[in-house]
Amino acid sequence: MLNLTRENFIKARDYVFTHSDDINRAWFRYNFEDGDTNAFMDVLGRYQHDNGGFGGLAYEFEYQGPCLKCTEHAFRYIFYLKDKPPASHPVIQKMMKYILERYRPEIGSWGELLEPEVNDSAHVRWWTYGEDDNSPIADEGEQIKQYDPNGQAALAAFVALYSELVLEDLYKDIIRYPVEKILRYYDEVSPLFGKSSTDRANKWGIYSPYNLKCYQQFCDCLKDKPLAKKLKAILKQNPTLCMEMDESVWDHGYHEKPYNVVDTPDSFIYPVVKDVVDKSLDYEIRQQQADGAWHLNWRFGKGEAFDRLQAKGEAHYTMLTLAELNRFGRIEK
Repeated sequence: MLNLTRENFIKARDYVFTHSDDINRAWFRYNFEDGDTNAFMDVLGRYQHDNGGFGGLAYEFEYQGPCLKCTEHAFRYIFYLKDKPPASHPVIQKMMKYILERYRPEIGSWGELLEPEVNDSAHVRWWTYGEDDNSPIADEGEQIKQYDPNGQAALAAFVALYSELVLEDLYKDIIRYPVEKILRYYDEVSPLFGKSSTDRANKWGIYSPYNLKCYQQFCDCLKDKPLAKKLKAILKQNPTLCMEMDESVWDHGYHEKPYNVVDTPDSFIYPVVKDVVDKSLDYEIRQQQADGAWHLNWRFGKGEAFDRLQAKGEAHYTMLTLAELNRFGRIEK
């Protein structure tokens, strides 16, 4: 089992502070210096707009205004805080208002996570506004079948985490879709197992890496622990289906490795895939470059605007890698 050496940790830290922005520097300080939730939330709040939505937290498009995608990124930070801010925190209050106002009960999710303005400037092709069909769906069974947890289940996780801020009927409606999607399409004993045609990013229709990542957060945030336990048992049945298990191809283009999907030892899935996650963490430590960064082996696009996005994205990825290695105790003290 490899650990990141102290020397290489310092190189990565210096890279983050030289090439990244305020939120990544604040995330470093939280993880490695003071662990101060209030101090981190003060910085996170600078990225929140008056309407409660966040901007500037996604590095795959230039648009800096509020959108649900960046708001989901804000939740990712909150999820990994050891001491969660209370429901009375003004950032949480405004964030919940923004999220609830944009929920669409006619489709059982939030639908489009971007704003039209994303298309007006540089953006990666996989984040383009208007590419998904978010038309109203009358039949509830079809709503559940069409439910795409990519990002959506993470927003539902935030609603579950701060459920005291949500009217009961609305809360039940929001969580019903991710719950039923797991029960109907992920459970091996269900007659519908594997038959959803909408989650199309990986080997099996329903298994995509980011879906499973969002579902882990959703289950952990549910206040109904018996229900959460049932869902977790189902998601532990086939977790490696959404992971690239062939190490020989990891160096070639975009692949979701085990540590990308299970990024904390606190995950309920980690005990099931511990060996492969640990092996992939060894691989990731070896991928650090001489400048201290972890550089992506795929490009956002061509041109100066994409070069800027790529640089910001790689500094962010370096910080996320440091935080993950720290959670797994993989940094030399």
